[in-house]
Amino acid sequence: MADVEQQLEAEHFDFGKKKKKSSKEKKAKKEKKSKSSHEGEDVSFQRGVVYPYEQLLARVHEMINEKNPALGGSKRAMRLPPPKIERVGSKRVSFVNFGEICARMNRSKEHVLQFFLSELGTTGSLAADGQLILKGRYMAKHIESLLRKYLSAYVTCPMCKSLNTEFVRDPATRLYAMK
Repeated sequence: MADVEQQLEAEHFDFGKKKKKSSKEKKAKKEKKSKSSHEGEDVSFQRGVVYPYEQLLARVHEMINEKNPALGGSKRAMRLPPPKIERVGSKRVSFVNFGEICARMNRSKEHVLQFFLSELGTTGSLAADGQLILKGRYMAKHIESLLRKYLSAYVTCPMCKSLNTEFVRDPATRLYAMK
């Protein structure tokens, strides 16, 4: 019976675990927090100047241009002259301004030559004055479409779409890399 009474008393008087005494430093911190929370209630929100979206956008563009002019959005299209094609005999074609176009693209003539020969599936050679002699009959629009394909594959940066890139050959792997 005594056990039952002790259980009932234990249920009525649950003291739980003993609490630790809090230090004076902790009390001081709690007081500071409570004071700071009350101070914020007195201050009201005051709305500042409202800027139009266009003005903010212009400021961001100015900052970008100051920090990095290459990213400034002033994308210039690469102006290449149209390919000049002349017939040489009945079975050959000469790409007259091949050297000039390669120089404007900032690519080596040999690399562009290899691309053209592999895409056309023909043979060809470079003449002394920067001309490309191809075996077969090709129209200017066909050569122009190959130039566009070369530009998108080997000149245009895939990340930023910039046309101002360099093409470097790694001597160890003998592969080309765009920078």
